Amino acid sequence: MYISDSFAGFRVIYVLVDPRDNTQRYLGQIPLPTQPSLAQAVLKKRPTAHAVAAWVRGLEEAGYTPAVEVVRDRVPTAQVKRVLQEELTERLAAGTPLLNEHGAAKGRKLRQERLMAQRVADEAAAWGDMASSLRSRLGGPLPPGSTTALRVPEPVRSHIPLLPDTDREALAFSERWRTREHVEHLEAPLTHAANALFYELQKLHSYGDKGPRREMSARICSIALRRRRADLDHLEQMIGLVPWCMYAAAPWYRMAQAGGLVETPAQFTRWLGDTPAALALQLLAGEERQLCLMLRHCHDDRRMRPETCLLAVAAAHLGLDIPAPLQDQVRYLLADLLPHPMLTQPMADLLLRLDPQALRALAPDVAPETDKRLGLAAGTTARVLVDLAAHRAFSGNRQVRQAAWRASGSAPTVDVPDFSGWSGPAVPTMRAVSANLVHAGVLAAPEGKSAAEYVAGVQRLLAPDYDSRAARWLTDEPAVGREGLAGRPY
Repeated sequence: MYISDSFAGFRVIYVLVDPRDNTQRYLGQIPLPTQPSLAQAVLKKRPTAHAVAAWVRGLEEAGYTPAVEVVRDRVPTAQVKRVLQEELTERLAAGTPLLNEHGAAKGRKLRQERLMAQRVADEAAAWGDMASSLRSRLGGPLPPGSTTALRVPEPVRSHIPLLPDTDREALAFSERWRTREHVEHLEAPLTHAANALFYELQKLHSYGDKGPRREMSARICSIALRRRRADLDHLEQMIGLVPWCMYAAAPWYRMAQAGGLVETPAQFTRWLGDTPAALALQLLAGEERQLCLMLRHCHDDRRMRPETCLLAVAAAHLGLDIPAPLQDQVRYLLADLLPHPMLTQPMADLLLRLDPQALRALAPDVAPETDKRLGLAAGTTARVLVDLAAHRAFSGNRQVRQAAWRASGSAPTVDVPDFSGWSGPAVPTMRAVSANLVHAGVLAAPEGKSAAEYVAGVQRLLAPDYDSRAARWLTDEPAVGREGLAGRPY
C-alpha cells in the first residue's frame, strides 16, 4: 500500500503489460497514490497517447485489462524524467515493443547500434570459423612454385646499389620533391623491370587497367629501395613472392583478419603453422608494411572480394554449410558467375541452396508458354533451345544459351573456375583459388591435365622469370619515350 504522506515528492514508474502474451507495451509514471491500489490509479488515469489508447480499447473489447507492474517505486520527482527516459531507452534498445512515443527515437537508435554491433560480431565469428575450417581442410594457401626467385636483368642489378638508402614512402612531401629527379632517374630501370613482370603476368590481369600494374610496381620498387640491396639473391627471392602474396596468400590473410584471428602478417605466418606458405612469408618478414599491403590486396572489386572467392569455391567443394552472416556475400558472388558461365556443379548446387530462384537471372523461362501457344507437347521448346545452344552456329549467341539453360532448369557449369582467357581484377585470385583446391585434392584438374601440371602452370604465372623477350626489351632499350606492350607509356 502506498501512503502519500510518507513518500511526498516521490513517483512510481510502472509498465502496462498485455495479459495475453505478457508483453510490456507502455512505460509511464504517476505520483504515489493515496488509494490502496496502484493498478486502480494507473487504469483510472488512462494514457492519452493515440497508440496506447487504441491498444487499451482493443484489450477491453476482447475482455482483458492491462496488468500493471512496478518498475521503480520511489523515484524523486526531480529525477523521474531522467529515470523514465533511461528505462524507456533500455527497453526499446532491447526490442521491447513499447508504444511510448516520447523518447522512442533514442531507443530505436540505440537498438539499431546494438543490432549493428551484434551483426558485425556474428560476421567476424563466422569468418573465424570458416577460416579455421578451411585451413584444416586445405592446409593453407597455394604454396609458391619451386622457383620463386626472379633473375633480375643486369641493368637493374647494377642500378640497385645506387639507389638512396631512405625509403621514399617514409619521406615528407617536401623531402620527396627535392630528391625526386635523382631518385626517379635511378629508379627508372627498376620500374621498367617491374613493368616486365606485369606483362609476364598478362594472363592474370586486365589489360585496360593500370591499377594492378602500378600497385605491383610500387611493392617491388619499395622492397628494392630498402635494405636488401646488399644481398641481391635475397632480393630476387623477395620480388618473386610479390605476385604470390597479392593473389594466392591475400584471400587467406583477409579471411583470417575478417575473423579476428590475425591482425598482422607476423600473426598470419604463425597462424599458418609449419606450411610452405608460412616459410615463404618468412622471407618477407622484414618488410612488414609492404607485406601487409600485399596481403590486404583486394583487387578493387567490391562484389568479388578475395576472401569471398576463396570461401565460395572452397565451401562448395568441401560440402561446408555457409554461416548465415556470410550467405548473402557468397550468394551475390556465385550469382555474378552464373551467366558467364564460371560455376562448377558443386558451386551451382550451393547457389541454388542459397537462392532457389537464382536461375531467373539467366533469362525468362519462355519454354512452357511457347509449348502452350503453339500446341506442342510439354518440354518440346526446352529441348529445341538446348539443341540450338549446342549447335556450332549458335555457340556465340549468349541469349540462346541462357534461354536454353533456363528452360532446362539447370545452371551452366565448367570443370574448373579458372577464368582462362579472361581479363579483370578478380581473375588472378580465382585462378589461384582453383589451383589451391586442385593442389589439396578437393577439385579435379581440367580434362587433359594432371593435378601437378595444372598447379605448376598457375604457380609459374605467379612467378615468371624476367629472362623473357618482354623483360629484355624493357630493360635493354632506352627508357626515354618507351611505351609499354599495351601501347601506352607508363
